[in-house]
Parts: sequence; structure tokens; C-alpha cells
Amino acid sequence: MSDKKPLVQSFPPRWGYFIAIAVVGAVALLFQLVYSLQQNQALFDTQVKYLTENVQGAFYDSATNLKDKYNFLLLHYSHLEGITRLVNHADREALYQKVKVDFDAMQQKDPSLFVMHFHDPNNITILRVHNPKVYGDDVTNTRPMVVYVNKNRHQISAFEAGRTGLSYRINTPFFSENGQYLGVLEFGVKPEYFIKRLKNRFDVQARLLVKKRAFKHFKYEEDYPVVGHYSILYSDPIFNEVEIHKSEKSQLIHKDNKTYLVVSGLHLDSYDGHTLAEFQVLEDITHFYQKHMRSFWLHWVLNVAGLLVFLILVYFILKRYSDRLMRSMNTISVLQQKNEAMKYSSEIDELTQAYNRRFFNQKLRQLLHYQDKRHPVSILFYDIDFFKQINDTHGHLVGDDILKSLSQFMRSHLRSEDILVRWGGEEFAIVLKEAHLKEAVEKAEELRQAVAEKTWPNDVKMTISISVTELHENDNLKSLQARLDDLLYQAKESGRNRVEFE
Repeated sequence: MSDKKPLVQSFPPRWGYFIAIAVVGAVALLFQLVYSLQQNQALFDTQVKYLTENVQGAFYDSATNLKDKYNFLLLHYSHLEGITRLVNHADREALYQKVKVDFDAMQQKDPSLFVMHFHDPNNITILRVHNPKVYGDDVTNTRPMVVYVNKNRHQISAFEAGRTGLSYRINTPFFSENGQYLGVLEFGVKPEYFIKRLKNRFDVQARLLVKKRAFKHFKYEEDYPVVGHYSILYSDPIFNEVEIHKSEKSQLIHKDNKTYLVVSGLHLDSYDGHTLAEFQVLEDITHFYQKHMRSFWLHWVLNVAGLLVFLILVYFILKRYSDRLMRSMNTISVLQQKNEAMKYSSEIDELTQAYNRRFFNQKLRQLLHYQDKRHPVSILFYDIDFFKQINDTHGHLVGDDILKSLSQFMRSHLRSEDILVRWGGEEFAIVLKEAHLKEAVEKAEELRQAVAEKTWPNDVKMTISISVTELHENDNLKSLQARLDDLLYQAKESGRNRVEFE
């Protein structure tokens, strides 16, 4: 027998424990390294998503604000007997003198406004305020939006080309105060309106693409460069230097040591829902991206260094990275809370704390999509009778107090599952879940009577008119809104302070 000892000896037990702990700790640390990097990437992705949604939300809010602004002027004109009489008699010269001052003032405030157009019910031009020398022409074959509004008598807004160029047009049926239909009042703004608002708010670059078929009645098509099926009406120089994939709604582009976030799919539709124009918005996020990459590589360096040191100081490294994990989770938690707060503010009307129209439309789409006869849903649509007189008599501050008080009052009379919505101005909607039409009408009568009996701020007495309907199997947003509008109109025509239902 040889007296030599074996070349490989067993480690003492304490070293075995150490190696076992080191291996387990190293594996755990590697997992945490991957997790930490994933969380860092998730933070970046969240920020990119936040930027994208902000730009898209601002774009569509601009379109809504545009309609609200000119609807106010339309309401003003419909209550001016002098204006409605001149439109009814097609007294072009006198009408021009009446509205020219308003048009000039609006154009001075917003240079993107370049169309104000009165059409009679037969699609004949009464007056182009922006071009008064051209009138009396029949636009039936060139302006389908005007034809549509004259036929259906409800407002539409969309992108359309006319004789004077391309614009985002708001076509609204024009009624006299006594309900006589007088034709269409049209406002048109240049597409640059949207670009200017986005630039002012987000410091971005933009490009406007218009489908070539939009130039059907416009004679300057050859002046614009073409990309595929689109003509470029406006483009900041940076778009000549980067390659953009139109199929992607948002994308990162790296060019000359800079990083850009490009948001596409911001489109303006024709009146029949076909996309005619599209905006692409580009934002320089180089600083943000570089910060992200520095954070990315810093995580790598620190974690790899920690892995090496861990073999010597197991407990210290585990504790150190456990603390870092908690900080990362806290950061994510704070970010989630901020996102929830932003989501809340985007869905709630600031004055009344009721849900806003955007939330209402989203909710209706869900209800219509998942409609089930076993779970009926009814909608109440109401507004305050003679609210303008209240504002004129008591002032807008009292009017605001009344709107807030009315919202609080309604919430106190509704179930927790019911939804109160401010549609706009003094118009509100209520979504009653698990309620057939009969139950909804009873609730509407209860609310109507309660409002009429109550004394409101500044000792105001007032009433409301309500339309009620139940969701039907074949309903869509347009049909539902039309039915509610018609019923509310009937309530108004029948003397107000009434409930009409169908």
C-alpha cells in the first residue's frame, strides 16, 4: 500500500456550506440582475407609451376643442333674429356686413381659420365670408359634407377639399330660434392648426400627409411632393433625413447620435369615415434615451461587480441587492400611481367631477359590444332648461355652482353602479345598469321632480328635460345618440320640464 495521500481531498464541512450558499446566492443574484434590467426596460417602455398617448390625446382634444369653439358661435347666431332673417332671405350683402367683423376677429385670433361659408338647404352658396365675390354656386357635386348635413340635419366634422384648398371642416345645420331649418353653416381651418398646437405643447416636428384622392376638386396637386398614395402638404426638414415606417404607430429612430420618437396614425377622416389625411409627429428624446442607456449600462456594471464581490461577502451583497430591489419596486409603484392619477384626470370633468364625454363613449362601446338581454342597460340624457338665462341673470360663477350642485345632487340619488357623465355645457347623461326602460323612466321622473322642487344656489329655481331609452340589440353610438337627441328635442318642444322615452 502506498502512503501517498489522494490529490483531491474533501472540503471541510464549513467550506461546503459556504460553497452551497455562494452557489445559491450567485444564482439568485443572476436572477435579480435579469429582473432589475427588465424593470429598467419596463420604465423606459412606460415613458415611451406615456409620450405617445399624450401626443395622441392632445391631437384628438384639439379636434374636440375646435368643434366646441365654433358651436358656441353657431348657437349665438341662431339666437340673433337679424342673422337668421338675412340667411333665410339670402340677403348676401347685408349678411356679409353683419358677420364680417366676427370673422375678422376670429381670424386675427386664430389665423388657421380660413373658411366661413353659408349654404342654403339646396346646397347653393349664400355667402363665402372668406371670398364674398363667389356665391350662388351649387356645391352638390363637389362638397359631399354639405349635401350630407342638408339631408340628415346633424353636425359632422371631417377633412375635405374645396375650391379654396384643404381644410378641417365643421359643417353644422343652421336653425332659427323658432326651429326653422335655414341650411348649413360651415367653418374650415387649415390643417396647420393641429400642427401648431402640437408644436406649442410638446416641442415636436411634424409632417402632414394627404391622400391624393382628396385633391379631386383642388387644382394645385402638382405643387406637392408625393410619397406613395399621399401628397406631402407640410413637412419639417428633419423628415427628409430619417426613414419612417408608416405601418407602425410609434417607433424609435436613431440618426447622427440623436434619438427620435415618431408617432404616426394621427388621422383626419372624411365625413364617411375614410382616412384622407395623416399627421406624423417627431420628438427629439435624445436626452431621455441617453439617460436610459446610462442607467442600463450602470445596472450591468454594478450587478456584475456585485456578483464577483458576492463570492467573498455573501450576506452583504444579498442585503445590498435586496434593498435595491425594494427601491425599484417602490419606483414602479410610484409610477403606477402617477399613471392611475393621469388616467383619472383624463376621464373626469374638472368642474363637476362627473365622468367626461370620452369616458362615456368608451363605456358605451363596451356596453354595446357585450350587450346581453339578461342585463338591460338604459340611458338618461338631460339638460337644464333655460340655462343661458340663468347665466345671463346670475352670472357664470353661479352657473358653475349650479352645475356642481346638480352633479352632487344626482349622485346622491343614484346607485353606486350607475354612471353620471357631463356631456358638455349643461348637458348630462346617466347610465343605468340592470334597468329596463320602465324602471329608467320612473327614475327619470323622480329626478325631474326632485330638481324642480329643490332651491339651487343663489335661490335659483330651475327644471330639467330628460330623454330616456334602453339599449337595443342593433344599436351603435350614432343611432343611440340620435334617438336620445330626438327625444330630448321632443321634450323641449313640448314645453320642457318633461321626460320623453322610447
